[in-house]
Amino acid sequence: MEQPIDKYQTLLRINNAIIHQRSRDGLFREITSVLQPLLRFDRISILLNQPGKMNWDYFSPAIGVTIPGLKNNTKAPQKALVPIKAMTEKKTIVVDVLHEPHLPEAEMLKKAHLKWFVCSPLIIGEKVVGTIQLFYRNALPLQEDELDFFKQVSQQVAIAVDNMLAYEELERLRDRLAEEKSYLKREVEQLKDQQEIIYVSPVMDKILDQARSVAATDTTVLLTGETGTGKDMVARFIHRQSDRSQNTFIKVNCAALVPTLIESELFGHERGAFTGALTRKIGRFEVADKSTLFLDEIGELPLPAQAKLLQVLQDRMFERVGGTATIQTNARIIAATNQDLKVLVAEKKFREDLFYRLNIFPLHLPPLRDRPEDIPILGKYFADRYCEKLHRDRPFFSKDAIDLLLQYHWPGNVRELENFIGRVIILYGHQKVTAEKIRALLNLNSPLPSPCLRLEEIERQHIEKVLGMTQGILSGPSGAATLLGLKRGTLQYRMKKLKISPAAFKRHG
Repeated sequence: MEQPIDKYQTLLRINNAIIHQRSRDGLFREITSVLQPLLRFDRISILLNQPGKMNWDYFSPAIGVTIPGLKNNTKAPQKALVPIKAMTEKKTIVVDVLHEPHLPEAEMLKKAHLKWFVCSPLIIGEKVVGTIQLFYRNALPLQEDELDFFKQVSQQVAIAVDNMLAYEELERLRDRLAEEKSYLKREVEQLKDQQEIIYVSPVMDKILDQARSVAATDTTVLLTGETGTGKDMVARFIHRQSDRSQNTFIKVNCAALVPTLIESELFGHERGAFTGALTRKIGRFEVADKSTLFLDEIGELPLPAQAKLLQVLQDRMFERVGGTATIQTNARIIAATNQDLKVLVAEKKFREDLFYRLNIFPLHLPPLRDRPEDIPILGKYFADRYCEKLHRDRPFFSKDAIDLLLQYHWPGNVRELENFIGRVIILYGHQKVTAEKIRALLNLNSPLPSPCLRLEEIERQHIEKVLGMTQGILSGPSGAATLLGLKRGTLQYRMKKLKISPAAFKRHG
């Protein structure tokens, strides 16, 4: 009568594990420790049923003998017919490996000296959760009653696995909602002063027509253009015009990501994945599921992260850092850059295959100097907004002041114009603004450069003039980047391109 008591205790312990365990690994270890003394296997694994997918995933890394090529028991076999047959026919299958050489899995099992295995489907009602496998190096030691007991155990294991998957889904949804809430709070703060897309130029009309067309699809979009041309706003416009607009627009500034934490930010991590990972984190790809993921400054992404991103874009699935579970993503990708990715590809700084994966529907946003007809309407819009915000009266611009604004090349584009109008409202509210005042604000103490000069030379002269004023200081409220209406990284990129050294402008002595 001892064996039936052992079996009853086994079922009871599995049931207790269902109630108390809160992690896959913990549950699987408990199931293994309960079953091993009775069923005496050399290796145990649970494969998950993934309808519509061509690959297998372990519920938790296999325990026991390692099979060559399966990456320390964490990588599931991708060519395995027996689990498919067990799930399809809903019956337990016993396999003599040496006498079944035609099976795809036979060869790798022989390399691990595994001669027998038993595969049982995990079934709840009509639902097939996966399979559980027991492997043996010697002759199958199980008697008929033990095989029957294994079938009984499989029913309990099915409940345990299904409950754990349901619990994980609830946890994932909770974490995603928490991450989404946190992200939304940051977005609301950033968007308090977010302007509409203001324009009258035909070129912008054409761009937004194209944006509306692509918004109706899930096609990947690549936005190019100088800093401050409105790539962020066009990305949000595409999202608002799409079927995904009811979900949160998720933005990632690739240039701001800490290199060692890029994968964690994009794909999330499990608790204990690395030092400091005290809790599980949901990555941006997971938060952006069924929504839009905007990858800003994609050209700044390091090559290792580019390889990982390419894989996710191709397979539409990923794993959290430190995790083994495969997560599918249905995020629509919009990428943006102020750099020439073709040049970066030629310089081996950007993957060519990733470039082609992103460049499916390119949209180039022109600089403000190429659409001067938008300057007056944008200036009026910014002036109205700053006057309301700062409780100031609107200044009056003289004709020569307006002409100067139209001639100025605006290296920082719309963002520089916005910052400039803000300074005008602060300094000259309800006053007449002349060309002289504008020259002072724009640090143009000499006449505008001759039109015959190359644009690069005009840009060089202007940047050097501002660097001279700031004595080579780039950052801070009085730094060159702020005065130019540029991000520090963008200014550094342009200075490098124009071979301008800030050290030449620093005061010595």
